Amino acid sequence: MFLLAVILLSAAALCAAWYWISVRHNRRRANEVVRWLQAVLAGNGQTIGIRWLAPSRFKVPLRLTCGLFHRASVLVDMAPIQMPLRWAVSKAQGCHEVLTFQADLDLPPAFSLHLQNFRWFARSSRRTPRNHSGWTFEHTGPFVMSTRADWKKEISSAMASLAQGNHEFFSIDFQRRTPHFSVTLPLEAISPDSPMRNCVFENMRELASSASASRF
Repeated sequence: MFLLAVILLSAAALCAAWYWISVRHNRRRANEVVRWLQAVLAGNGQTIGIRWLAPSRFKVPLRLTCGLFHRASVLVDMAPIQMPLRWAVSKAQGCHEVLTFQADLDLPPAFSLHLQNFRWFARSSRRTPRNHSGWTFEHTGPFVMSTRADWKKEISSAMASLAQGNHEFFSIDFQRRTPHFSVTLPLEAISPDSPMRNCVFENMRELASSASASRF
């Protein structure tokens, strides 16, 4: 009985230590992400603090100088390292740390639209190696699969703007209610090593502008 109590106490102490170390790591990482955000904004605005929503989730309100976005903020979901089992499952499933930009526009969009970005790699058999010398690859341009039989005119300009750029966005949302505009992308897209870093904000602004322009 005494041995069991020692084991349980040791396990509890280990879990508490892991949680404490994980939370401290997330706090340091959050400060690093805020610095990344400040660099991405590059004169278009600034971050104004951190609001923690969970041990691995936080929100950063933004004060932007461009007139297009209002009540803007960024929601960051980091790896849940404070929960080892959940963290291991997310790693096995290939889950990404993500950043979601949210803002209201000058005028609400005249439509509601959810876009999900998918990429596929296909081969005739799973046993066939990807690097086989006999493979012939065909690269296609972006295309859209829609749940609507017809599109409103207002959607066309947003889709045209999306097709023109090389976007790494996971999802894009336009909606009539707040927030009018949301974009989710991998967190590493704003890291110093990312080739997208310098154009992330501009790409989001172009997409939002296309929706705003469609009202006129």
